[in-house]
Amino acid sequence: MPKLLQEVYRLQDSIRLDEDERLLLKMFANLLESHYQVEAARNRLTVDEYNKIPGKWELWHGMLRGL
Repeated sequence: MPKLLQEVYRLQDSIRLDEDERLLLKMFANLLESHYQVEAARNRLTVDEYNKIPGKWELWHGMLRGL
């Protein structure tokens, strides 16, 4: 597993985040999981979470893809 993704998982598990920070970190982890084709991705987004993300993204089976 890539070192950066391991650190994101560690952050998600160890620090308290507000709702916006949590969603942005989850989005970042989601993009890393997609990029590295992680089989057991743990940061799939719900439709509600996806609708709160700024910018132009496409949701493909819970994973983000830039347009």
